[in-house]
Amino acid sequence: MQASQRSQIFIPSPQPRRVPAVGWLGVLICATFLGQSAAILGQKSAPTSVQAGEIDTSVALTPKPPAALDPTGPAISFETNETLFDVMAGLNACGYDDGLASSDPLRQKVRDQMNQALAQSEEARAARDKLCIYVRSHTLADPRRNVSQYISLALYLKPAPDLEPSVADDQLPPDAEPVVNYVPVLKAFAEAANLHLIWALDRADYDAEVNKIHDPVTSMIEDTDIFLKQPPSQYNHRRFLVFLEPLIAPANSNARVYGGDYIVVESPVNGVVPLKAIKHTYLHYELEPMVYARSKAIDKFLPLLKRVQSAPLPFSVKNDILTLVLESMIRAIEAHTIATGIPDYTPPTHIDRSQMAEINSKIVAHDRKVEVVRQRLVKLDIEQGYILTQYFYDQFTDYAANSRTLPDAVGEMVYSINLIDEMSRNQRLVFSDHETEDDVERPTRAPDLLDQAEQSFAAGDMAKAVQLANQALAQPALDAGRAQFILGRAELFSGKPSAAVKAFQQTVQLSHDPRAVSWAHIYLGRIDDVQEDRDDAIAEYQAALQSRDNRPDTKQAAEAGLKAPYHLAGSNRNPNASNRTEQ
Repeated sequence: MQASQRSQIFIPSPQPRRVPAVGWLGVLICATFLGQSAAILGQKSAPTSVQAGEIDTSVALTPKPPAALDPTGPAISFETNETLFDVMAGLNACGYDDGLASSDPLRQKVRDQMNQALAQSEEARAARDKLCIYVRSHTLADPRRNVSQYISLALYLKPAPDLEPSVADDQLPPDAEPVVNYVPVLKAFAEAANLHLIWALDRADYDAEVNKIHDPVTSMIEDTDIFLKQPPSQYNHRRFLVFLEPLIAPANSNARVYGGDYIVVESPVNGVVPLKAIKHTYLHYELEPMVYARSKAIDKFLPLLKRVQSAPLPFSVKNDILTLVLESMIRAIEAHTIATGIPDYTPPTHIDRSQMAEINSKIVAHDRKVEVVRQRLVKLDIEQGYILTQYFYDQFTDYAANSRTLPDAVGEMVYSINLIDEMSRNQRLVFSDHETEDDVERPTRAPDLLDQAEQSFAAGDMAKAVQLANQALAQPALDAGRAQFILGRAELFSGKPSAAVKAFQQTVQLSHDPRAVSWAHIYLGRIDDVQEDRDDAIAEYQAALQSRDNRPDTKQAAEAGLKAPYHLAGSNRNPNASNRTEQ
């Protein structure tokens, strides 16, 4: 299945413009965009997150869809994929034995077929040896992340037998970049061992696995939609896809978000797959557009990030208020819809009035037992750092009892958060010392200078953020585009708009991240609007829309800028500008 081809659009950097040397621009943009800036924390280095696996919830902002994903396919589907098969067959041929004893018998069958092919071909054995040398030299200490990097790569390879990256190397998912040279040695091995023939021989077994998981996964999705009161597949240009690959160790769920594509890779065992990561990723698929559309309203809850800095949260969560809100909401829904293991109470078919009190008492007792289990899960989530879980759990309790639609309800929930109450509610909270992972995961690592600079920016220490970003620029291995984007925001907030403009222009030139580029253009456009340079502002907003970041808040901000000039809050300039109205 070929990925849709897109032409590369070159967006030249705007010409230098004169900027007044005053501090109003820092107030102008940082007051509006602190939330958007937080949403970019760690994005290049950070599969959500949404990650039991990898949705790098990082995770995540790759401009093109994976080659494995058919752009003409249905919005929700379960599939197998020969390219993913080839990638995992190569690992299995080179000693990837994790979970072999508990794997589906199909995994051992494929390994036996490969061994037979290797025994009959010296060329295949030589190709296998070269492949294994590469795999051994790129092995990570964490077995799950070691496999995850190859899964990310597989999703961005063209269909077999081509097996070439479908995007430029610098547009691959972050965790796939280090193993991109796996491709040529894998291709040689696949040809020499005739993996296509093995795939063809086992294709019926793969399809049978899809048929086995179809009903339970469909039932889970339907039950989730019923609770949410949400019709399925309501989004255009967004897809939810479950890939099945028995050559992966069981229970090694991998979930990631690439643009508008929400992908889960699972290893079935006799027709059974873990549903946790699938459900978590599906909730991201349903809720993200509704939450991101309220990003400006969510900005005001940034102080909550200070409260969770000591929590065992992934870096991408504890430094992004949008992600913290979204993950807390998802966990609240999961607590409401989890199978508690408590048998349902069914009243007798025939009852008389004298039995009503006893039956009601049993119903209440059953509901209390269920609630205890659900609240225990909420408590565990809060102790992990998802401190808004109780708030959203209570909100969804009310939601289940009324007739509101989900988009309206999500908006009301977000706008109704009382920051003082939530800070007070969690004032004495002691976080767990057990580190958690996103069910929709982004590839993570120890925070580098850029991560530290983002942390300083989120904490309001602009001088430290500038210092660290400048230090990062001196290290060629770090992302200069991201460093410039941090500098631009920090300089702007510090009242140095001239320096900020230069940094944003450098962001446009150097960054490979469409979200950073888009928001750099939006920042520059709003600066132009405040200076009444409307033609330049329009050019910047148009460039933002061409930068391939498909998040709703980006599109909304750029289109609002095209519709009407941005103006400073409280000023008399552009009094009728509609883009200052909260959406």
